[in-house]
Amino acid sequence: MALEYNPGEDELLPNFNFALSMPGEHVPHVGLIGGTSSDRIGTPDGRAWFLTAPFNLPEGFPLPVNGYVGASYGTFADDLRMIGGLTWWFGDHTSATVQHDGEQLHWIVSRGLGELGPGHAYWSVDLLLVEIADTHTVGATVAVRF
Repeated sequence: MALEYNPGEDELLPNFNFALSMPGEHVPHVGLIGGTSSDRIGTPDGRAWFLTAPFNLPEGFPLPVNGYVGASYGTFADDLRMIGGLTWWFGDHTSATVQHDGEQLHWIVSRGLGELGPGHAYWSVDLLLVEIADTHTVGATVAVRF
């Protein structure tokens, strides 16, 4: 469960992901996750409902890569789109991701900051390069998990 604030629309929305199966739990290297979030980047409103299959590559694979494929239904355009992404890991705390939201490509560099403060909160920061209608915009996120 998370809260997402969109300053462009001045809205605060709940998001959630539910892991029906973690990668490798029932099928080697593959899992199943469902959830909801705001609709694709660049839409003024709407919800997205998604189902994805995250995957980890087998031990010994020469690249430290994992990813996901799936489908997302967006209420803004009332459509179902294929989505996916790949993440390359550089050590334990830094990654680079390319993701496709069914319409555009987005690039993310993430850095885990580890535990900061009481309660075992785990902090991370992301730098994003998002594409909206053939225009690229830079953004950032700060996230905390408890």
